[in-house]
Amino acid sequence: MQSSARIDSKVIGRDPSLQKYFALFSLVFVILGMTGCSGPQIHQDLGPDSEVMTRSWTRSTRDSFFAGDHGNEFSNPVLSDNTLIFGNQSVGLVSVYPKSNQQRWILPIKGGVLSELALNQNSVFFGGADGYFYSVDINTGRVNWRYDIRNTVASRPTVSGGRVFITTLDDTVYALDAGTGKWLWHYRRRSVPPATIMGASSPLVDQNEVIVGLSDGFLVGLSLEEGQLKWEKRLHFGSKFTDVNAHPTLDQGVIYVPSYDGALYALKRTGTDILWRFDAGGSRDVTVDGQRLILPSSDGNVYALQKDSGKVLWKFPLDSGTPTRVAVTEQYVIIGSSYRYLYVVDKNTGQGLYRFNSGHSSGFRGAPIYDATHQRVYVLSSAGNLYAFQMKRKPTAEVK
Repeated sequence: MQSSARIDSKVIGRDPSLQKYFALFSLVFVILGMTGCSGPQIHQDLGPDSEVMTRSWTRSTRDSFFAGDHGNEFSNPVLSDNTLIFGNQSVGLVSVYPKSNQQRWILPIKGGVLSELALNQNSVFFGGADGYFYSVDINTGRVNWRYDIRNTVASRPTVSGGRVFITTLDDTVYALDAGTGKWLWHYRRRSVPPATIMGASSPLVDQNEVIVGLSDGFLVGLSLEEGQLKWEKRLHFGSKFTDVNAHPTLDQGVIYVPSYDGALYALKRTGTDILWRFDAGGSRDVTVDGQRLILPSSDGNVYALQKDSGKVLWKFPLDSGTPTRVAVTEQYVIIGSSYRYLYVVDKNTGQGLYRFNSGHSSGFRGAPIYDATHQRVYVLSSAGNLYAFQMKRKPTAEVK
């Protein structure tokens, strides 16, 4: 059964007021774990298949493990040329050579790294559990700058136009200078719900607006220069877990964004007009793949939907748990589950092709990444194991 992360003062930064948020998150994850890990084993006949991919190496990153601790890593690996960088809560920020798994450098951070990582040019951006937001040189591991945010960033930063945008757990959106870390503006939402899901929306920057989801069920548009509220659209009308934690996906003038236990919405770029909705929610980004949308849903399924209508093309149910953000290759959809398994699915049919078991006390929360050049997959498990897989390309039929 998946449980919540251990609650520790060093994880919540240096602001004691955040303890109440993490206490709630702990309760929420315990409840979700109890409801998500007892389901049937749907894919009992599905296992590792060397014709799909093989495991190249595994790197353990946890310096300690406790009975009943089912993992608490939320970060994701990122790849830049010959450098694979990932964050963990035991050490901090780590860089390795992806082919050999040899360590390049380590940046120790008190409490480690909780947020996802974002790359821009020669820098990686992330939130530390010590209450600071960091910019780090990817070649040396040296800190370019850090901003004393006194809060926890549990989302992926967005870097655009020389600025970096982040959302904290208390629904505050910050804009910082990406080169210096100078504060530019922040927008603080006052209506934080009493119960919320761990995580926050990664801001979308388009034209002169910053578009971001909030835990009270609203999608908002903020002015790029001052952070002033320009518009808002309510996407959740219930009382249970109203969070809009997913990164809004913009494609051809349409925004696709789900609320956690509500629905997926297709909205006009203005954010006010609904084109269609699909009644399955989620906290992970929707991925656009040609004329398809891939939705990892909080209901325990991964859906392929027709982009212009929301019509279901296929559905892949997880054995149990909830899915991570997906990685899409030329032939496959790769998904991690919060309960044990990493899956490879045929992206045209939704047929399960591969299932890797990460162990009883593990699962996946951070998204897998795909290196198309070398056909490799990297993913960090909740228990702190970094996995590297080598994909095998399926032969295509010859054209006569």
